[in-house]
Order: sequence, then structure tokens, then C-alpha cells
Amino acid sequence: MLYTTLLVLLLLHAHQTTPTTQLEDSTFELVWSDEFSGDELDLEKWMHRRKDGMHGKSRIREHCSALDGKGHVVLKTQLISDESEVGYEVESGMIATQGLYAWKYGLFEARIKFESAEGHHGAFWLQSSEYGKVTDDFEASGTEIDIIEYFGRKGALSQNLHWNKYGSKDKKSIGSGNLKTNPVIETVDTEFHVYSMLWTPEEYIFYIDGTETWRTVKAVSKHDEYIILSLLTSVGEATRIIEEEFPDHMLIDWVRVFQKK
Repeated sequence: MLYTTLLVLLLLHAHQTTPTTQLEDSTFELVWSDEFSGDELDLEKWMHRRKDGMHGKSRIREHCSALDGKGHVVLKTQLISDESEVGYEVESGMIATQGLYAWKYGLFEARIKFESAEGHHGAFWLQSSEYGKVTDDFEASGTEIDIIEYFGRKGALSQNLHWNKYGSKDKKSIGSGNLKTNPVIETVDTEFHVYSMLWTPEEYIFYIDGTETWRTVKAVSKHDEYIILSLLTSVGEATRIIEEEFPDHMLIDWVRVFQKK
């Protein structure tokens, strides 16, 4: 029995997942992950955020977030015919660890192949359940941390922070700007890339495929935050929809969270 137990421990150690982003601090270990194996989304790890409600111009639907049986979760945007002025309603997918898992500080990574069309955007981001409730208080309210956002057709690829209540005079944001000179932009919707963010008590450092792309000491959250994966149409994007280019998809191969031991 002892031999068997030791063998299992050795095998687990040998297959321990390490970050794509190589950090100087070697004390980070995997604390949570989803490789999206199987045929159904693991509802012990994920929930369908804003299910059947509106986010911008998208109606969030459970059937727009599903596993493909090949080790990916697929988020889809599709146009459903109706009698509105534009002739369709936009349906999109969004999942989150909200109410299930949240973290403060760590390295967050996801391997993603983004959508192609304009008119919607894909994102891998973090948010606090108390976001915007207290102005300029990063311990009470946290920060929206957009690890990566992509807006289609080799357009804007960026990393952003937002804080304070949406739509208020106190709302603030800062970002990397458009990463259009990054080589990844050429294959962002045809190949998988790893998007990462190291969050410490002092700063955020953002990476693509292990290479640093942006860092900032602004608006560092001191609050637990949950992961969101989303593909949706904002109010401003809706006018850029070309019907023939939909449905469109964003694929996520895996998501991993590392923290210090």
C-alpha cells in the first residue's frame, strides 16, 4: 500500500502542470484548472453568467457555451431571426467561476483561438462581485481586469483595467492600447495562443505566449475576483455586424490559475 501511494505521488509530481509564462519566482503552483475534457461543461467549476439576460446587444444563452468533445469550450455568437428592425436577435455565450471560485493574486492563463468577425468581441477577464460599489476603493470593490480582449478582423487586441461604477462620472480605465504590432495579431483567429496576467499586491504584468506585453501599477485590486470567458456584442459593435459572417466562434483549450505555495 505504501509503495502504491508513493508511486501515485511521484507520477502526479512528474506530470505537474507548469506555467507557460516563465516567472523568476519558482514558488508558484497550480491551484485550479479546467482542460475542458469530456462532453459537458463542468458546472462545479463554471456557471452561465447572465443566463437569458442581456449584456450590451447580446442575449446570453446557455446553448452558446458548450464543449466540442475535442478538449475545447466553444463560445458562439449567432443571429436568430425575429421581427425587430434589424431582423434578428444576437445570442452569445458567457461563462464564469462566479459564486464558485475566486482568487486574490496569482498567475492566470488561458489558451484561446479567437473569433474572426467584427460585431462582437471575445474576452478573458476577472471581476469582483462587489465591483463598482465603492468608488476608488480597490480593497472593497476590486477592479475589472481584462487579461485579453479581441474585436475581430485583425483589429483591436488589447489588455485593459476598469474601475468604479459603469456609466458613472467616476468610471475610470487604463489599457495597453491596440497591440496591432504584436505578431500574434496575424494568427489570433486561426491559431491558439496563451494569454496570461500576473497579479501581485504591487502590479499587474500581462503576457502573450510568455512574452510580456504590458505592465502597470494602476488600480491594483486587493479583492478576490472570479474568471469570466465571454463572446458578446456591445452596443457600439452591433452596427458592424455582417450577417453572412455569423455564427462565429471563440475556442478555449484550457484555463489555469497558479499561486504562490
